[in-house]
Amino acid sequence: MLYGVFRILVEFVRLPDAQLGYFFGTWGTMGQLLSLPMVLAGACLLIWSLAKKKPQLGIVDRAQE
Repeated sequence: MLYGVFRILVEFVRLPDAQLGYFFGTWGTMGQLLSLPMVLAGACLLIWSLAKKKPQLGIVDRAQE
């Protein structure tokens, strides 16, 4: 998720591809659009993992089960 966020931020200071340009006026490069699914998927996984609240088990804990 953080990689997608950082990629979107970096794309603001980078020139867009010449053949594509900007998608939404003066912002919105292809890199930003392709990074959005990464951010959304990471946010969904984070929310899902926080909602499950399962304890983290190590190798020793699994052997005792």
